Amino acid sequence: MVTIAHISDIHCSKTRHGRTGFKPEQLNAGLREVNKLNPDVVVITGDLTMFGFKEEYKMARKYISRIESETLIIPGNHDSRYCGYEYFDEYFGYGNISLKFPNISIIGIDTTIPDLDEGNVGRGKLRWLIGNIKKMPKKNFKLVAMHHHLIPIPHTGRERADITDGGTVLKAMINAGVHMVLCGHKHTPNTWLINNLAIVNAGSVSATKLRANTRNSYNIIEIENNSIDIYLKEIGRKPKPMANLTKTNFGSGLMFGDQ
Repeated sequence: MVTIAHISDIHCSKTRHGRTGFKPEQLNAGLREVNKLNPDVVVITGDLTMFGFKEEYKMARKYISRIESETLIIPGNHDSRYCGYEYFDEYFGYGNISLKFPNISIIGIDTTIPDLDEGNVGRGKLRWLIGNIKKMPKKNFKLVAMHHHLIPIPHTGRERADITDGGTVLKAMINAGVHMVLCGHKHTPNTWLINNLAIVNAGSVSATKLRANTRNSYNIIEIENNSIDIYLKEIGRKPKPMANLTKTNFGSGLMFGDQ
């Protein structure tokens, strides 16, 4: 079994003008929980900072360095504000990266546009993404991580958060045989299953900006023997099942582990 902890929207910040959108006590508790879980990989889908400032990046790196598992980290729209993408490259490496595990391959892609809340993949990065997916072993479970929503999700008000070329990217991923996409951005946990593609959104682990009764949280994903269990882990509470996906759910599209 491979266990993935999916964290998003940390929003590290220091008090500016008398206010901050960051709850360090929640992040500290979340990191303790993740280290106790000891997942195979922690995927962080962006918005490490509030404004993309250097002091915020230093804070985010200090927190993230406490994670004992391997990490895959991509930037969010807040990280690209005020040229913050340069600090992301300096502290965390480039946003288009990949990891490989037995029977599982993970690719992270940067969907940010500097100083805009909306996101985009674009033809160049999409070619890079699909090209790398096609190089993966056919039997592997294929997972893509991005910050922005691939498709709209409930309880987020007016939809301004999905990527501007979402339809094209969604179709390309389905055609390429991607099994799962991890997203963040609007601090609302949710799962969809569309044409054999699972789309999993994480909430925020430590931001103050939450919707209605939503709590600070992250996701836990367990992949084993052609079965996927997705749990919502609210900070300080027991995991709640979000979805159980099997070969029956995915149809012939779920091939990981097959010989």
